Amino acid sequence: MAGETGMLRRGKPSGTGRGGWAALALAATALWPLSALADEPAAPAGGPAAPAGGPAAPEAGAASAVTQCVAAHAEVQRLRKEHQLLAAGRALKGCARSDCPAPVLRDCGAWVDEIERATPSVVFNVTSGGEQVTGSRILVDGQPVELSSSGAPLKLDPGKHTYRVEQAGHKPVSKEIILFEGQRFQQLNVALEPIAEARVPPAQASVTETYRPVPALTYVLAGLGVAGGASFAVWGLMGRSEQDRLEKTCSPSCADSDLDAVRTRYLIADISLGVGAAALAGAALTYLLRPTKERPIAVSVEPSRTGLYGTVLLRGM
Repeated sequence: MAGETGMLRRGKPSGTGRGGWAALALAATALWPLSALADEPAAPAGGPAAPAGGPAAPEAGAASAVTQCVAAHAEVQRLRKEHQLLAAGRALKGCARSDCPAPVLRDCGAWVDEIERATPSVVFNVTSGGEQVTGSRILVDGQPVELSSSGAPLKLDPGKHTYRVEQAGHKPVSKEIILFEGQRFQQLNVALEPIAEARVPPAQASVTETYRPVPALTYVLAGLGVAGGASFAVWGLMGRSEQDRLEKTCSPSCADSDLDAVRTRYLIADISLGVGAAALAGAALTYLLRPTKERPIAVSVEPSRTGLYGTVLLRGM
């Protein structure tokens, strides 16, 4: 048995790969205690038993360490096949110890650089209005992440990921990204949009002013006065024209009917003049004696790009 163990330790079966080295180390783990026992001289019959904590205890501890190394070696390979590179990098610590068998240690040492180069990483560049912002809350696949203060990239497993960036006073941004093995230092540019603040309506100063509206009757009387004046002028001219005609044709023996026509036109002119004058007097009286009233004035002042902008709104007219 000791000879077989020595052969396993020194030789290398043909065609043995990384999986073969793992099997070889596992076989060495199983045979190590037996070979050690084969080299020990047989205890005499009925003699005292080996004291507890003797040579068997270190050999059992060494066998357990080798078993852990082999298990970590296999776990790293499984995680790499499943593209779980972050977990594979953590599992490497179990098979890169100095007490691991040489084949296992050699494989795990080489895998450290391979996994490091294959693990994707991203760098977040968060801006608002063209300016870079810091202190944003970032969630990747629904879990918050802490970015390095030194600007080191965030490592992720290959595949599809979702990320969300939140910043106070800004609308959150959610996006998806697909990362491939070896895709390192991928820059993710996130432009945040500020939340528009609710505009507070400008304060309005409510004041009142007194005014004297012109009554509608004033306009009616003024119109009637103008019409009376026009009627006076028309009938007066008609009467004067008829009078001139009679003076040239029949004066001084004109018929009474012809004189009545002249008198009628002059009468209508006089009545029109009286009505027009009375209407104009009434219009002037209603205008001068119109009542005094109050109406509210809404004044608002708000800033603008060119200065202050004000509006005045009159109500009650």
